[in-house]
Amino acid sequence: MKKRNTIGNRLIVSIWFMAFLTIAVSLIAIVNWESFDDQIQAMVEKNLPTLRASYQLERNTAGLQAALNQLGNNTDTVLHADLKQNIIDKLGRINGAITQTAGLDMHSDIRHAYQALQQDIQFYADLLYERNTHQLVLAQTENNIKWLHQDLIDELTPIRQEVEWQLTRMLPNAISSSALNDVMTEFSLIQAITVKENELHQLVQEIIRQRQDRDINNAFYFIGYKTEEVSKMSQQLSHYASTASYRQLLQEMISLVQPGGILEAQLIRDTDLSRQITRYQAKIQHQLSDLEALILTMVETEDALLNQLNEKTRQSITISNFILFGMMFITLFLSVMVSVYLVGQGIVKRLNLLSQDLYAVASNQHNAQIQVSGNDEIGLLGDNLRQFCRQMQEMQQSNALNLINNTQASIITCDLSGTIESVNSSALSLFDEVSEPQNKFLWELFSPTMQFRLQSLFADNSPLLNNRGCNLTIKHPHDEGSALYLRLDFRLFEQGPTDKVIITMTDITEQENAARWLEKMVREKTRSLTSRNRQLKAEVEDRKRVEADLRSTQNELIQAAKMAVVGQTMTSLAHELNQPLSAISTHLFTAKLALEKERLDKLPQSLDKIDNLTSRMGQMISSLKSFSKKQPADSPLKPVNVQDSIAQAMMIVDSRTRQQQTTIINRISTPLAGLADQVQFEQVLVNLLVNSCDAVAGCEQRQIEMLPLGIENGRCRLAVTDSGQGFSAEIIEKLFIPFTTTKEVGLGLGLSICRSIMHRLDGDIFLASNLSGGAMVVLELKHYDNE
Repeated sequence: MKKRNTIGNRLIVSIWFMAFLTIAVSLIAIVNWESFDDQIQAMVEKNLPTLRASYQLERNTAGLQAALNQLGNNTDTVLHADLKQNIIDKLGRINGAITQTAGLDMHSDIRHAYQALQQDIQFYADLLYERNTHQLVLAQTENNIKWLHQDLIDELTPIRQEVEWQLTRMLPNAISSSALNDVMTEFSLIQAITVKENELHQLVQEIIRQRQDRDINNAFYFIGYKTEEVSKMSQQLSHYASTASYRQLLQEMISLVQPGGILEAQLIRDTDLSRQITRYQAKIQHQLSDLEALILTMVETEDALLNQLNEKTRQSITISNFILFGMMFITLFLSVMVSVYLVGQGIVKRLNLLSQDLYAVASNQHNAQIQVSGNDEIGLLGDNLRQFCRQMQEMQQSNALNLINNTQASIITCDLSGTIESVNSSALSLFDEVSEPQNKFLWELFSPTMQFRLQSLFADNSPLLNNRGCNLTIKHPHDEGSALYLRLDFRLFEQGPTDKVIITMTDITEQENAARWLEKMVREKTRSLTSRNRQLKAEVEDRKRVEADLRSTQNELIQAAKMAVVGQTMTSLAHELNQPLSAISTHLFTAKLALEKERLDKLPQSLDKIDNLTSRMGQMISSLKSFSKKQPADSPLKPVNVQDSIAQAMMIVDSRTRQQQTTIINRISTPLAGLADQVQFEQVLVNLLVNSCDAVAGCEQRQIEMLPLGIENGRCRLAVTDSGQGFSAEIIEKLFIPFTTTKEVGLGLGLSICRSIMHRLDGDIFLASNLSGGAMVVLELKHYDNE
């Protein structure tokens, strides 16, 4: 009892001493953490909110800059309200961030700068809306002028035909030369009116395009001179009743373009709005720069304060670390001294032995030898542990026998030699002639045919001994000539210091019978699947026919898209053919006059001009006819001169490009050949050129380029780029999906059809953007090397 009390007292003193050292270290840590808490609180309550507000101001200012750029580039009056609301939201966020800096010295300067910026942005947005609305009105006026110009040309045609009819009537009747000269003068006058009216229309179009760079008053002074000249010349045809409509149309056009008229007022207002917008853009940019400078100054001030606080915190941490390291060294030294003292008394060693014994008992090693003994508390624990192991061994033996005898499963236990130790009632019922199976070998319970297999399981290096378990299925005869299928599960288990074998027997007769039934069903299902397979082959043939129909439909869709391009080109082509036809009519009339007056030396010149004009018209019609010709989808790939295909496509869209004053530049100077179908490849090029014409129609610079991208890995690449707005990030991934379009009028099938054609040609098509922000479409074909 004295020994126990001595060990307990020593442990209590040691525990109190360690607790005192722990409390001392904890108090020092608490003091340090309180100091850190004050400094961190200063950061959270003052510095971090300021830095957060500065970050918000800088981010929202950058967002405001982007929103202003988007608003300045917008020309859609419907989208203007959404863009303006976005700017108002940005200004609201900036105002909220400025409110968070109310306690700073620079708050007043930032607030005044923000208020001035807000007022200028409001006026700037109103100017942009007015400019967009005015440009819509100006575009309408420009369209009216174009329509009047076209109507004037159409009205002059019957007048010219009437004069030609008079000349034709006068020549056979030998009319006097003075009357003939008057009619010839009128014919020349009509031609001159046509030229002057075209010059007037081109001059008006040029002034509209260059209104920002020209003196509008002087330009309209020159237009007034042109309108007066055309009006005077038109008055000379007033004796023709058919010129009434022409003179009325001419008067409407003059009222629009004359000095002091509607067009001049609209152009002057547009120029004035552009100047005001430019001035406000520069002013807003300057205000944004000043606001960013104020934000930067505020951030630098708070950053300096935060660095000072950081330096103070670092010094506090350094001092605290020295104190804590000192206390930790003292604590470790005293702990080592206490540990050496306790080890010297033999306490720790005996506790380690007791720990090992407890771990063995917890691992169900109830036959383990308990190493701890003595008269103190540790010895008493060792005695109790030994008694607990003896009780657990007796309980395990009793529980094992009860479990085997009372379970419904068929269980047999035996030793490693195969001698049976116990058989429960469920297992005994499976054997008809066995009454006392104990002390017999396991294989003696089964038929002679199975004894060798069972006996081999208990031999050396058997699966049972090597793997500590195995399975076996046997056929066992039963009463009245029937047989049972038994599954035997062999497992080794520890009983005391030795291993035993437990055999669990499961009657699987029903499962075996079910397996035979399943085999029969599998054979029947196999026959059924064979029949179904024949049906599926017939369905595959039907699907192939459907696929052929789909390919035919797709070819019709490609042809429809091709004819849509032809339809878009017909209007411009009609205008292009009208001018050569008019010129041919004039040259034919001149040739007739030369024949009448027997001036045969003039005939070759007129005929050469007529021949050149007809050749040009033939080339245009031949290109369009070749393009519109329907091609089979499975036509073989042949070597195609890429430059010839580009030239053919450019000829098809030439009339449209000249009408909208678009320049197409072919920068592919070296010979380039690819494997393709020429007509289908030309259709892809025409579709891309038409899309590019649509993209640059509203731009100040209208230019399309064909660029070579080189040859790599046996494939040649070329690109079609334009000076338009390019593809937005939201739509570029969807443009190859049918019925997806960025045009106001369009079906959205062009790029989808182009990709289908390129895949047929064993090529590919990609979308990108050029360096100036315009659209770029890359075409890829197999390269043909004639070497």
